[in-house]
Amino acid sequence: MKKGVLLFILCFLCCLPVYGISNLDSGFIVLEATTNRILEGNNINKQYLVASTAKIMTAITAIENYSLEEKITVTKADTLEVGSKVYLKEQEILTRKDLLYALMLRSANDAASALSGNNSKEFIKQMNDMAKKIGMKNSVFTNASGLDEKEYNLSTAYDMALLSAYASKNETFVAISSAHQYKCNTKESSYSWHNKHKLVSSDQEFLWGKTGFTKRSKRILVSNYIKENKNLIIVTINDGNDWNHHRNLAHDNSKYSFVTIFKKGVYDTKKDVTYYIHIPKDIVIPIKNKEKEKISMSFTLYKDYAILNVFLNDMLILKQSIEIFSKETFDIDLVIDIFK
Repeated sequence: MKKGVLLFILCFLCCLPVYGISNLDSGFIVLEATTNRILEGNNINKQYLVASTAKIMTAITAIENYSLEEKITVTKADTLEVGSKVYLKEQEILTRKDLLYALMLRSANDAASALSGNNSKEFIKQMNDMAKKIGMKNSVFTNASGLDEKEYNLSTAYDMALLSAYASKNETFVAISSAHQYKCNTKESSYSWHNKHKLVSSDQEFLWGKTGFTKRSKRILVSNYIKENKNLIIVTINDGNDWNHHRNLAHDNSKYSFVTIFKKGVYDTKKDVTYYIHIPKDIVIPIKNKEKEKISMSFTLYKDYAILNVFLNDMLILKQSIEIFSKETFDIDLVIDIFK
């Protein structure tokens, strides 16, 4: 009798649905932002609708191609956008910078339309050109908002992580996306926008992020987590418990050590060259146990800059441009001897 009851309980438990990040229809990735090394993931190359996380591409496209102080007049078409909005008014004038805050803090579809010239062919082409530049091989963008009622923005967890790692290196993008609040005034209105990414607004270790949801795409969440020498991009797709999973994924990297291979400073390579190498901030890479001995580095010096190449098992894992200074003009007292 006891065996029968136990068998029934086991069968019942096995039949219960499993919720969370391992669902077959979900995808996720944890990517180290300096090296783009994948630390963890599932279904990372499967294409999904990406909803409003497409606005990360909209933002970096606007920042890299247009003046942020340019004044933009809101059109009727912009105001007719559906979904998440800040309710801009027709003929209202805002700067591109103002619209970017509305885009990233409030996920405003009317701001996305205004920034893109109501999804102009030129702007959408710039978005897809940017995707190619970044190396997003499985992504296509058809609008600036992420709405999927008429068009589809398709990408993968891996591609969205590459995009986010790229955007995280742009100071203007980070300044806008990490803001907890932004206020602006027009002749018609006064606006005050708060960041709707719960982790960014409540945990200082989550620097910036982007939410996304449509009925077709389900929940999408992107976060940039930075603590000490750890810089992670976390992307989850179709995950109903994404806020908690982002916290867990940020903290659970026990397989890796985050090693500083160069501290910020100015270095003399002791080579027969006329330059000092300037490292503006610590260079950190994630490595597994016993990988440290398999790391090698090389510098290639050019006229006005140097390239640092970092290899793991003879495979290139980091290529970074570095400033150089002439030994004839630079103050020798600031130099750190790399070979001490």
